[in-house]
Amino acid sequence: MLFLPPYSPDLNPIEEAFSSVKAWLRRNYARCRDSDYPELELYEACAQVTGEKAIKWFGHSG
Repeated sequence: MLFLPPYSPDLNPIEEAFSSVKAWLRRNYARCRDSDYPELELYEACAQVTGEKAIKWFGHSG
């Protein structure tokens, strides 16, 4: 078992995923704000986290 420092966002791939989702939401703010179904916009933002990106983030985290 490998223990990480108490707070190490650079070693945690989920931080990259959250960053990707938040960036999409910021870029598409008007679309999200005016949507009748904001949960679908959130789903679209989450869909930006692909398997390919996840593999890259895991590799980057060490």
